[in-house]
Amino acid sequence: MSERAELLAGILERAEHVHGVVTEKTGGADADWALFYAWWLLNWSDFPAALGRTTSLAELTVELTRLDAAYRAGPKTQPWARAYAESLVGR
Repeated sequence: MSERAELLAGILERAEHVHGVVTEKTGGADADWALFYAWWLLNWSDFPAALGRTTSLAELTVELTRLDAAYRAGPKTQPWARAYAESLVGR
């Protein structure tokens, strides 16, 4: 895994932690999780710099949803954050 992918995976894991804190306060399930992650990643983290390219809230939300569907459909050979990060670096 590249250094950039490692950095992105760490940021995604931090987003997971923050989202978990928020969903505890709101009762659990969050159908709009991808929107929350995208918003947090773009506004409260070093994700844009680590990604090395610009993206919009809508584009990132769609990309996270796509990555989630692909991860759930395939074999889980690595943690989700690493799989997402490698895919994002490869784009």
